[in-house]
Amino acid sequence: MTIVMAVAASLVGCGGTGLMEGAPDMAVGADMAVGADLATTPGPDMAQQSTQCLPAGGPTRAQYVWNDLILPMQRSDYGFDLNGDGRVDNQLGNIEGALAGQMLPTQDEATQAVTSGQSLTLVDERADDLANDDCAATDLEAATVMASPDFSGAGHFTVDTSVAPAAHLAGPILAGKFSSEPWPAYATTPVTVTLNLPLLGAVTTISVVGVHVQYTRGPDGKLTGGQLNGAIKNADVQAKLIPNVANALTTKIMTDMNAGGLTATDMQILSIFDNGGKADAACPAGTCKNPAGTCAVKGDNKIDICEVSTAGLIQNVLAPDVQMFDASGNYHPNPDNTMKDSLSIGLAFTAVPATF
Repeated sequence: MTIVMAVAASLVGCGGTGLMEGAPDMAVGADMAVGADLATTPGPDMAQQSTQCLPAGGPTRAQYVWNDLILPMQRSDYGFDLNGDGRVDNQLGNIEGALAGQMLPTQDEATQAVTSGQSLTLVDERADDLANDDCAATDLEAATVMASPDFSGAGHFTVDTSVAPAAHLAGPILAGKFSSEPWPAYATTPVTVTLNLPLLGAVTTISVVGVHVQYTRGPDGKLTGGQLNGAIKNADVQAKLIPNVANALTTKIMTDMNAGGLTATDMQILSIFDNGGKADAACPAGTCKNPAGTCAVKGDNKIDICEVSTAGLIQNVLAPDVQMFDASGNYHPNPDNTMKDSLSIGLAFTAVPATF
C-alpha cells in the first residue's frame, strides 16, 4: 500500500492539512512539461525503425523471468518517443517522480510485487545467434501469480492463460542487445501485451499498446538494461486502474480496522478520500456518482471509485498525455497530440533465466 498512501499524502501537500503541509503543489502541471532537452536520440537510420524484419527468430532459444521492476523518477527516465514528435514519452515518470519528491519509497512496493510473485513477467527470446542476429524474436507475457518465486536461474513458471496471448516482437540483436522494431510511432499494427503491473499500490492486469522492448543478454545469461515502453488507453485507466486503487485503499482501511484500529495514515487517507467526492446532481446527499450508478457515502470508511477519480491529484497525474489512436479508434500515433487518449509508461527491468 506504499504507493497508495503516497497518493494520499501527496494530495495533502496539494491543499489539504496535516502530514505534507507546505509541500509543492502537485496538481500544477507546468513543472511536468516536456522540455526541449528531453528529445529522443534517433537511431542511425530512422527508416530502419519503421519496418519489421522478417522472418524473425531462429533455433536458439532462451527464456527469462523479470526479477526486478524499476520505476522511473522523471519523464526522461526509461522514456521513448511513442508518437513520433521527437520527444520522449513517460507520464509514469511524472507520477513516480512527484511521489518520490515527497520522500516516499515508491520503488519498494514495485519490487515487493515482483519478489512476492504477484507481478511476474516472462521473456522468450529466439534467434540464430543470441549475441548477434539481424532478425531475432522476443515474446513477452504474464506469468501466473505464485508464492516464493525462484529467481535463482533455475525457476519454473507458468504462463497466465487468463490474460491475452503473448506480445510478439521482432528486431535485431547487436552485441547481445535486442531492440524491437518497428518503433511504435511508425508501426501500422501495434504490439499489445497484457501484464500484471504494480501501479499506484495495486497490481493491475492491464493492456499496454504500442509496445517497445529492449534488453541486453550478458555472458551469465541474465538480462540487464531491460526497458518496456508503451501506452495505456485512458479508458483502461478509468475502468481498471482507478477502481483497483479504490479497492486497495478500502482493503487497507478494513484490514487495519480488523487488526486493532485505524492508523494515523488510515485517518489521513479517510480525510482525503472518504469525503463524498465531487458532487453529482444524481446523488441527493451531494456526493459523487460511481460508474455503476451508486452514490458515494461520506465517512463510511469505504473509498469509492468516484471519490478517487474526482480527487484533484488523481485527475492530473493520470491524465492522458499522448495520442495513439484516431477518431475512429484505429491505431494511428499523432505527433500533434490533438486528441490525447492514452497514458505513456516506461519501466526498466532485469531478468534471470527461467523455464515455462
